Amino acid sequence: MKINNNTTQKLFRLLLLATLIIAYPVVAEGKSRYTKANHSLASQIEKIVTAYQHRSHAAVSVHAIDLSNGASLCGIADDKLMIPASNAKILTSAVALKRLGRKFEFSTRLAIHGDDLVVIGDGDPTTGDARLAKMKKKSVYAIFDNWAKILKQRNIKQIRGNLVIEAGIFQQPYVNPTWPRDQLQKWYAAPVAGVNFNDNCFDIRFVVKGDRVEPIISPMSRFIKIDCSVRRGRRNIWACILNESNTSIKLRGTVRTDMHNPLLVAIKNPPMLFATILADRLTRAGIEIRGKILISHRWPIDDSGYQIIATSRTPLADAIWRANKQSLNMMAECLFLRSSATDKSPANWKRAARLARKTLIEDFKINPQQFVIADGSGLSRQNKVTAAVLTSLLYQLRREKIFIHSLPIAGIDGTLRRRFHKSRCKGGIIAKTGSLYRVSALSGYIIDKNGNPSIAFSIIVNGSTRGKNYNAKVLQKEICELLLRAVDRKERLSSTSASQELRTGR
Repeated sequence: MKINNNTTQKLFRLLLLATLIIAYPVVAEGKSRYTKANHSLASQIEKIVTAYQHRSHAAVSVHAIDLSNGASLCGIADDKLMIPASNAKILTSAVALKRLGRKFEFSTRLAIHGDDLVVIGDGDPTTGDARLAKMKKKSVYAIFDNWAKILKQRNIKQIRGNLVIEAGIFQQPYVNPTWPRDQLQKWYAAPVAGVNFNDNCFDIRFVVKGDRVEPIISPMSRFIKIDCSVRRGRRNIWACILNESNTSIKLRGTVRTDMHNPLLVAIKNPPMLFATILADRLTRAGIEIRGKILISHRWPIDDSGYQIIATSRTPLADAIWRANKQSLNMMAECLFLRSSATDKSPANWKRAARLARKTLIEDFKINPQQFVIADGSGLSRQNKVTAAVLTSLLYQLRREKIFIHSLPIAGIDGTLRRRFHKSRCKGGIIAKTGSLYRVSALSGYIIDKNGNPSIAFSIIVNGSTRGKNYNAKVLQKEICELLLRAVDRKERLSSTSASQELRTGR
């Protein structure tokens, strides 16, 4: 049968039209479903938040964005300034990565200067950190013992001069002026300095032997004096009194039985703790120090006359991991301060806050009206930030492996280890927690089936966080479960659309 050209063209047009009629409704329906789903998601979250606010009378701020296109999925009071607690560490991480760079390393140097043995600090917060030491299968004293080994290899068995600690890269005071003064002995309010050891805490526990009570303190040095009058009693009520150089520890009170888990007590003078522990390890290795322990806060240092004999290096990633995964405040504060220090200018609290603010505005394009920075850890109640700022930073940090790997995994590790256990969110969320009195925050990512961040979210509660019929952590869990379902729904629609395209030959 003959078919002329006009007939061929007509058939082709009919086939093309039929294809468009069949294919278009599938695409439009998929897009429509997803748009409706987003609207439904926002409505469901708003309903949960409204119920919580009605019961608690607290302020709640929520924001969530789709990381594939930056579109907002939900916004409830997302431009309201809120106290973020440890969610402030997200800002600190962003500033440290930008100002210091991914490849930055803290470098603590050991030097000979005349008859003196000198340590030049670089603000490294990880020296003597037990958790990092355990991960690396090393002793908390590994750096000091290595320095002793190097000195002995050089046939140095006596320091005729002084042990000098140059800690001037961070200027005093060691604690942020806005921190609560009645909490400065708590581990989470530990001070920070140009040199640090054991997270700047004493780990204290007691062993009861009959009527006698023996203190077990770590770290310990022969240059630290212990005066213990703790006795056995009906209750565990005891106090630790430190002098300003933490070279004298007085323990008073009663304990009922053995303490298997130590209580962490923040010290007062980080450089002196570093120095006394170092002096003890050198003495144990047979290296005598004839002079005194001297702490210096001068900066900059002209090291042209110094003979550098050892350098201890710590990757930036280690400090960020420790700051975020276990929410260790002193790590975050060292990152905060070190980000503002230069070879010519030392860090202090005001300079660090000013330069962090400048970085967030200029490099991350953050609205200056939507955040206030007082410290790097979030312990200060003067920190303020909006949920929208946190999701903006999370969006910009979504491909920063150092940051992503530092966040706790829901139900698995870090500060989320005991949360989301019976929730479908277990393993499906990585997020930074935040907690202060009348503050609860959770900001991070919903993870897709390939393990990649899909949604960035921030949920902050200021006000009552727990009552008879409400709980901020339950609120956060319910919102996260809705967001996780949204990710699952999106993946199913994407899979359906892809299958349709294959069937229609597109």
